[in-house]
Amino acid sequence: MLGLLIIAVIFSDAAHVAAPFGFAEPSFSDGQRRRLLQSTAAITVASWTGLSPASAVDDVATEVPMKRFVDDANPSLFEIDVPQRFFAIRRSARGDLPDAKTGQGRRGGTIFTAGDMSKAEVIAVERFPVRNLLEEEGYAATGDLSTFSSIGDPTAIATLLLRRREKDKPGTQNSAVLNRDSVSLSPDGRTLTFALRQQISVQKPELLMEELGVSELFRTTVAKCTLASNDGQLMAVFASALDQDFQGPDGMALRKSIDSFMATDQSAK
Repeated sequence: MLGLLIIAVIFSDAAHVAAPFGFAEPSFSDGQRRRLLQSTAAITVASWTGLSPASAVDDVATEVPMKRFVDDANPSLFEIDVPQRFFAIRRSARGDLPDAKTGQGRRGGTIFTAGDMSKAEVIAVERFPVRNLLEEEGYAATGDLSTFSSIGDPTAIATLLLRRREKDKPGTQNSAVLNRDSVSLSPDGRTLTFALRQQISVQKPELLMEELGVSELFRTTVAKCTLASNDGQLMAVFASALDQDFQGPDGMALRKSIDSFMATDQSAK
């Protein structure tokens, strides 16, 4: 019974990914549920920047096979490596894609989703018009908007993006918290990276503690944002997993996905 409760809690954060694509509620065999519970029991609240790999479950890290996804839309907007086992869906239906001027679609700013629903691991590529992003927050969208350094303070920009994502999410989930120490800007000022951490709501923490020895669940998200498309749009990728999964090989694979992400230069077309 508790296993089903935990699975429901874990998927609450990824539900906005599955629902738009018509996925049925995931079912699990006894073996799959047991592995998930064993993995959840191994949660550690270690350094949560998501930038230093460590395994809380496995003594020996196993490399996760990856596959290359090249956007086949016209125009092609990005390329990214994702774990081989992940499903990958590029949004194309009218209304699903974010509007080029407002950045709003039926699913917020998301244009691509990949993930493993059995482990609540999700990668999302999102697209936001820089001018609209600033104006919605009350900032004057004037001057040079081609680099993050010319737009403003990197931590303030990361906070702005976090607020925009939280607004697009359905339900009453706990808000993600920005790790300010993780905010980093590339030398050319065109790539911004940062990490987030979010507590997952648990309805009966006493049962979680009784069976698994923990009373809290957390998930870590790492993000990379770029202005390299040169079309007034900010392209961003977010990769997240539960803490105990992020500490092992899966976290290493998600970081590889973030590092591999490239926005296609639209000015050359």
